[in-house]
Amino acid sequence: MTSSQPLLPPRHQSICRVHEISWSVLLLQLNRLNEAFEAAQATHPSPEAKKIWSEARRSAAKKMRNLQDVAYVDYNTANDFLDFLKALQTGRGNPGAYETLIDSARQAVNETDIAQEALLKFREDLRIVAGKITTLMSDDCKDMTSFQIESSQSMLELATAIEECNALLEEHREELKEVQQQSLDENDNLPSEEEFQMVQEKWLAFEEASGPQAYKWLLLQHKMAGPDDSDEPVITSDNPRNPTRRTNLSKSRRISFWRKFFRRISSCLPN
Repeated sequence: MTSSQPLLPPRHQSICRVHEISWSVLLLQLNRLNEAFEAAQATHPSPEAKKIWSEARRSAAKKMRNLQDVAYVDYNTANDFLDFLKALQTGRGNPGAYETLIDSARQAVNETDIAQEALLKFREDLRIVAGKITTLMSDDCKDMTSFQIESSQSMLELATAIEECNALLEEHREELKEVQQQSLDENDNLPSEEEFQMVQEKWLAFEEASGPQAYKWLLLQHKMAGPDDSDEPVITSDNPRNPTRRTNLSKSRRISFWRKFFRRISSCLPN
């Protein structure tokens, strides 16, 4: 093969890992905080504290929508890349497909930024709420030592997990930016049929890995929100949606499409 390497999709394992951490750590620690709160409520009932905690759980659940949105825009970006690739392969020269692809990639980068911020707020909001509950329920010299210990330990676990999630999202964001920064030069030589096939297979796999059956963000939101939302139907799979398209494309420096197209992995094709 040539010394340059194909532009492949972002590694879907990054979002898979974020999804796994959200279930195995974020939800687990939220439930741990809930158990500690319920234990404190059993001996020191406080309607006001209960209201604060219920609102905090619902707020935490809503922040998972931002992670869900990353999967949605990944799916759309993969779909748009495949449409663009098909237009190139058939020689139809579809500038609209190119613009749609770049716009999808830009939205994917933006949604990843938003998801990173949402995770930081997830942790900070719970820390503030835990402090409010401790203060509120300690007003009458009530012993809140157990709740304080549990909440402190949970905050440490959340901090570590969210740091890992944001590192994964940052890696994902940088890979998406490579797609966003493509430029289309009609003078570039098109790749061979074999190269087209290899790239298409990789993006098809990424599309499937980002599809409606890949994650369970909605079910996670339901579980995080707690029993107050138990009368709502439980949805166990996500359906991708098409975010509103924006016509203003990023003015960031473009990189020649075919120069970057052959870039990302080695030994993709036989010598």
